[in-house]
Amino acid sequence: IGNSVTTIGSHTFSGCSSLTGVYITDIAKWCAIEFEDNANPLSYAHNLYLNGELVTELVIPDSVTSIGNCAFYNCTSLTSVTIPDSVTSIGSYTFEDCSGLTSVTIGNSVTTIGSHTFSGCSSLTSVTIPDGVTTIGSWAFQYCSSLTSVTIPDSVTSIGSGAFYNCTSLTSVTTPDSVTSIGSYTFEDCSGLTSVTIGNSVTTIGSHTFSGCSSLTSVTIPDGVTSIGRGAFSSCSGLTSITIPDGVTLIGDYAFSSCSGLTSITIPDGVTSIGSGAFSSCSGLTSVTIPDSVTSIGDSAFFNCRNLTSITIPDGVTLIGDYAFFKCRNLTSIYCKAIVPPSTGNYTFNSVNATATLYVPTGCKAAYAAAAGWKDFKTIKETQF
Repeated sequence: IGNSVTTIGSHTFSGCSSLTGVYITDIAKWCAIEFEDNANPLSYAHNLYLNGELVTELVIPDSVTSIGNCAFYNCTSLTSVTIPDSVTSIGSYTFEDCSGLTSVTIGNSVTTIGSHTFSGCSSLTSVTIPDGVTTIGSWAFQYCSSLTSVTIPDSVTSIGSGAFYNCTSLTSVTTPDSVTSIGSYTFEDCSGLTSVTIGNSVTTIGSHTFSGCSSLTSVTIPDGVTSIGRGAFSSCSGLTSITIPDGVTLIGDYAFSSCSGLTSITIPDGVTSIGSGAFSSCSGLTSVTIPDSVTSIGDSAFFNCRNLTSITIPDGVTLIGDYAFFKCRNLTSIYCKAIVPPSTGNYTFNSVNATATLYVPTGCKAAYAAAAGWKDFKTIKETQF
């Protein structure tokens, strides 16, 4: 491909599955080409030749200030990349699926790492992100299955969704105080992750952020966090303890579902709603403290928490969803402080109401014995709360 080419149109080489090499004479010119959708022939050829020589150790020249989108996409012959200080931005998909890449040096002038930039670089073992970077794009390092460590500098304020998704060899992560938000799916399925330090400026933990981090044993959530997203810690089966700060007002659906190692949880006073499936299949959970601020308990919120023995439902709760305590087979005592029986959904206490004792406020037994979802309890007793 000649040095005068500046744009290659969409799908130009689509289906050219027998391509074995792309030949160029100027790396700087190549970095400046605008590749439209699925246009880079490297996606089939995999091998880049500079002046007839196969490029394995790529050194970007100092004349380059930006590396375009998809420039080295699927170039599996690359083993190392050196990006000079002259470069200020690395585009999206630039080194995606460079499966032979083991080493990357990023220059100090880079401020943005684009989305999918190093996605699928399955041989990459470590990355040092320079101090000038402020944004790590969505899915930037997803499927970097050999990545064992990453250093995120204090300059970074935003980590995009899925940035380190499925980095199964990553063992520890520290996000600096400069980071204010951690996107959805950021560390999902990082099954080797044992230690996480979340910076104090984070206010939101996105949906599925740490989902599937099965080796994670404990997490301290900073005081500034106000919401824990849907499925944020779901299937963290090794998680034995977690501290939820007082500022949290929202626990999303399935936030801690299938955290089978979790034995106790204290929900802070600011939470008004427990999301659907929030603690479902937390089979090791024996104790839960629900604060007075809670007004609703979502569908399947404690479904299949088979080691839960007692639960206290605050007097402000007006709604308990479908299957909320279904299959909590060892639940023997339920204390409901509400004067008016809360509305219940389908099968809310199914398989529990035959064996558990329901304790209700003095003078309220008749109301509960007549209310849908409550009247099926075989044993209802009044007590003074």
